[in-house]
Amino acid sequence: MIRYLNIFLFEFKHFRKSKTKVISYLVFILACAFSLFNGFELQKKHLNTIDNIQINEDESISEIITWYENGEKGPKDRSWIDVTNPYWSIRYSSTYMIKEPSKLLPLGIGQSEQYGYYQKLSIWSSPFDSDIAEEITNYERLINGNIDFSFLILFLLPLLLIILTFNINGLEKDLKFNNLISIQVGGSKKWIFYRLLFYTFLVTTTINCMIFSVAFINNVFNQELLHLILLSNLYILIFIVPFYFIIKSSDGSTSIAFKMISLWLLLCVLIPGTAHQYANFKYPVNYMTDFLDANRKETYDVFKYSKEELNTRLLEIYPNLNSTYHARDTSVNRTVVRNTMSAIVNKLNTNAIGKIEQQNNLKNNLIVSTYWYNPVSYFQNKWNAITCSDYHAYSKFRNDIQRKIDDRLELLVFECWDNKTVDLKKYNSYLKTLRQSN
Repeated sequence: MIRYLNIFLFEFKHFRKSKTKVISYLVFILACAFSLFNGFELQKKHLNTIDNIQINEDESISEIITWYENGEKGPKDRSWIDVTNPYWSIRYSSTYMIKEPSKLLPLGIGQSEQYGYYQKLSIWSSPFDSDIAEEITNYERLINGNIDFSFLILFLLPLLLIILTFNINGLEKDLKFNNLISIQVGGSKKWIFYRLLFYTFLVTTTINCMIFSVAFINNVFNQELLHLILLSNLYILIFIVPFYFIIKSSDGSTSIAFKMISLWLLLCVLIPGTAHQYANFKYPVNYMTDFLDANRKETYDVFKYSKEELNTRLLEIYPNLNSTYHARDTSVNRTVVRNTMSAIVNKLNTNAIGKIEQQNNLKNNLIVSTYWYNPVSYFQNKWNAITCSDYHAYSKFRNDIQRKIDDRLELLVFECWDNKTVDLKKYNSYLKTLRQSN
């Protein structure tokens, strides 16, 4: 046992004296530290924006409550607004849907820079409004300096491992004294194993310390943190294990380096790239044409409907409207149906969004089916899922937005069709539906 401990210590001395390895290791550490700094800055930006949004929302709601308390019907310079009418009361009460950033976000930015994390909700909102849609691709963010910590772990850490380990047993074979080493240590297998073990320990400890530093700063010690540590350690083994067999069976440093780089290219570039190209070929990029058509052409058509057509469409969407005051009236009130026609547009949007999400799910399921031979994509998506920055996290956020829009419009339609009058007590009951719920 002491013999193998000496091998471990020998490799530490070798690492310390190798300028190339030390510099590569330090550069990787600095890159990781820079990526974590960017992650904290992004998290801070999100939290500050959310605080400002909540302050603005509170101020807006407080202003409306003041109108009720003072017996006013709205702003003095807009005499047509009457907040005692459900239409104006709900329309004027714009609230926000917010996606809180995960405390582990600095460890995996994922798609958090591509999608919005807040949405202003009104009677004309949809989950694909401009403040929630894609902004910029991850590659452009990387060019601008926002390096993702998970990107460094998944794609650059294997390169660091190659630099650190390619000359294990390779240098000895190059200089033709590998047989002497085998005689001295009693076999090359354990000698290679313990030398690799040193770098495995070095890299694993380094990554775990960085993960724990984020957990300590954000005060988050939960099951997701343990999953992330387990995932990172397992990912390191995905490369260390084949590296062991490459080192053991190769003829020299050049051969080892070539095989290691080939393995990295295969796992990190060729397989993921091919899988995504095939997915894009089978399910081309969705430019939301169905949604845009629904918002443009079909929405314009809705504005051309007669009051009778609007009345019929609303009754189709909400059959229970038959029991409301307006539905029991033999005449069709033009103002009531016009004030609630946004529910018809929402229905068109919902149908279009369903087609978009269905195509996205088919594409994602295709990528998932490649995990058995595409491990890097699995680790990447799993990592982003833990930090709540993957596609599914934002898909859930869009679903929550749609649910709140549906709740808002259902409240609007039934209150308007029942010809309700809104006072402060009723308005406070509206706020429970309009404001974001946990």
